[in-house]
Amino acid sequence: MNTRQERFCLGLSEGLAQSRAYIEAGYLARGNAAEVEASKMVRLPKVVGRVAELQAEAVRRSEITVDDLVAELNDMLKLARATKNPSAGVAAIMGKAKLLGLVVDRAEVATTQRKPMREATDVKQMSLEEWQRRFAPQRH
Repeated sequence: MNTRQERFCLGLSEGLAQSRAYIEAGYLARGNAAEVEASKMVRLPKVVGRVAELQAEAVRRSEITVDDLVAELNDMLKLARATKNPSAGVAAIMGKAKLLGLVVDRAEVATTQRKPMREATDVKQMSLEEWQRRFAPQRH
């Protein structure tokens, strides 16, 4: 299998449409020609086999569940208690809490505040109509 065929298979396994995967793999055909060539390529036995391998790998990766991770964190918590390592225990507890949705990391949100000027100025604000007249695309 050559490099472009491999990239085509990767694209298919990631959920791309056949013609999109064909183009993304580096083939030059476009439009209808890409659809036709991709349709031919997807029937090749080596392509069928490689896509099946890639999809099987993805299934194996997705078999890990939240329950599996919580069980592993429980084991780490027991180990932290046994070795009298409180920081590791806290990390395991917080990991469990995050997985179960009990703790959410805060995201800092920056806002812009507009305050009135302290002193009167001759700076004017545009109304919506003025802004549209000035900045709207010109129709010719």
